[in-house]
Amino acid sequence: MSSNETQCSQDLPITIYKTPDSVFISTVNHRGPMTEGQQYELQCDVYNVAPVQNLTVKWYKGQTLLHQTNFTDTTETPVNETVTLLIRPDRADDGAQYWCEAELDLGAEGPQPHPTNSSNPLSIAVYYKPKHSNSTETIIQDDKVMLDCTVKANPAPTYTWDHLKEKNSSSVLKSSALSLGNYTCTATNTLGRDSKVFIVKDSQCPVQIIPRRAVVRYGDNVSAHCKTSVLHEGMGWEASEGRVPMTKNQNLITWRVPELTEWDIKPFCYINYKIGDKDQCQVELPVTVYKTPDSVFISTVNHRGPMMEGQQDELQCDVHNVAPVQNLTVKWYKGQTLLHQTNFTDTIKTPVNKTVTLLIRPDRADDEAQYWCEAELDLGAEGPQPHPTNSSKPLSIAVYFAPKILFCRDWSPLTETSLDSYPLNLYSVEGNPRPDVSWRHKSSSVNSSMPLTRYDSGLYEIIAGNDLNSVSCFMNITVEYAPVFYDSQEKFVVGEDSNITLECYSTGNPEPEMWWSFKNRNISTGRRHINIERATSTNAGVYTCSATNKFGRSDKTFIVEIKDDSPNYILTVVVVVVFISLVLIILLVVLMLKRRKSRGNYEVHSEMQPLRNGDP
Repeated sequence: MSSNETQCSQDLPITIYKTPDSVFISTVNHRGPMTEGQQYELQCDVYNVAPVQNLTVKWYKGQTLLHQTNFTDTTETPVNETVTLLIRPDRADDGAQYWCEAELDLGAEGPQPHPTNSSNPLSIAVYYKPKHSNSTETIIQDDKVMLDCTVKANPAPTYTWDHLKEKNSSSVLKSSALSLGNYTCTATNTLGRDSKVFIVKDSQCPVQIIPRRAVVRYGDNVSAHCKTSVLHEGMGWEASEGRVPMTKNQNLITWRVPELTEWDIKPFCYINYKIGDKDQCQVELPVTVYKTPDSVFISTVNHRGPMMEGQQDELQCDVHNVAPVQNLTVKWYKGQTLLHQTNFTDTIKTPVNKTVTLLIRPDRADDEAQYWCEAELDLGAEGPQPHPTNSSKPLSIAVYFAPKILFCRDWSPLTETSLDSYPLNLYSVEGNPRPDVSWRHKSSSVNSSMPLTRYDSGLYEIIAGNDLNSVSCFMNITVEYAPVFYDSQEKFVVGEDSNITLECYSTGNPEPEMWWSFKNRNISTGRRHINIERATSTNAGVYTCSATNKFGRSDKTFIVEIKDDSPNYILTVVVVVVFISLVLIILLVVLMLKRRKSRGNYEVHSEMQPLRNGDP
């Protein structure tokens, strides 16, 4: 490997999972039938499952999902987990089947659909006391009409009748076998009793009351008509309020109260008309006087501040001054989801205060959830529609829960990106209080705001912690960047017939594609170097090495110059000729000088000149 090359590696995240050996549902500290309105605990045991942080345990009643629990443990080996569910069954739950399911959500790369293991269903029996749908019923005496006191209860109830000459334990009596009057039936089991009054009237009483039942708000006006189509000796209304004296010359009389303030009023219309041996018959008008609550208030019981995930808390709903309570239903909601409802069997007709509680075991999904309760008066078909309801203000709860890292996957950011930009960072880590998030790389803490460089790829650990717990996960971060060239020789000056190697080393992520070009023509692709053998002048010039990936392109140039080492004969000849010419010129000059010297200069005089005195 060249000293200019670097090595990198990337870990492959592997999740090894194991589905549970078994999933088992049971009751906690209880055997046999449950009692309506009391609290019980169910337990779901999941054996030998991994990894637990991918496990969700779901609770069902029939096909209805009741609750689900997730886990934050980072243990990767198989473990056993136990989850509990609090229930408060009512009569509608008698015979219901509860079951739990363990589901492994291994992400998009895991098996689809998610592997699930379910427990066998747990069928529960619920004991509840008798409760009639209404407390009175008017029966017109006839061979085919029965007084039916049958009511659902568990254990099955026994029946007793008042005002009978002989004891009778049957739940049904034939009206034709009875005298006119009122008969009270009481249904009893080990949990309680409930009574119903049957009013047996003569089928021949020739009056009709419109409406057949009156429902009126306390303090409002109420009226009803009593009419007949036969001759009579007088008809009227008897009542504690609004009495109508007997009238002989009318076939329709009206009972009217402009402001009804009596809770248990029982008006009846009578007519004096010869019926067999009797001179008078009467028909009662059932009247229900109701009052909506003054207020409905929700609160927590013995608790203030945030709740803790998985711990049990109690909510309380107070309904003030409502009547009649036997028509009241208190409903519990979380958001728009109905959680539970409570009915009442009290027969008191005057206003009362009622307090209802609800046990909850919140989880992280309930943080900032809004609970509220509602008081509803179901006054039957003759009552106002829709039913009058009064709701509490919502109670928003805060739930503290341990951190959980929801998004932990390998990441490939660009250089100059910080760890704070990790995908979905604000929402990939959940916890309350908000977890502190830190990073580690090569066993050292990392400043998450610092920009990443191309040398920062590797295995990183993200850590999230709050007051409840601390969790972490590992991911491979591969920093991507445009091509970059390493330093190398860029200019070559050589003689002809020399061998040259141009080396071009680059790095980039993804690995760049490379090619060489010379004089605007590609000469090599995919090679980091090119060789020029026995270079000539045609090889001289600028060579370009190019590297590209999806983030950019970089170019590096190399200059090649060729020196000519062959002899220059023309120059030599010129030099020689010049040299010889100079030599010849010099020789010629010398010869001419010598010749001139050998000839000399002479003067011939024709006569002698006399010597002067003193001349030698």
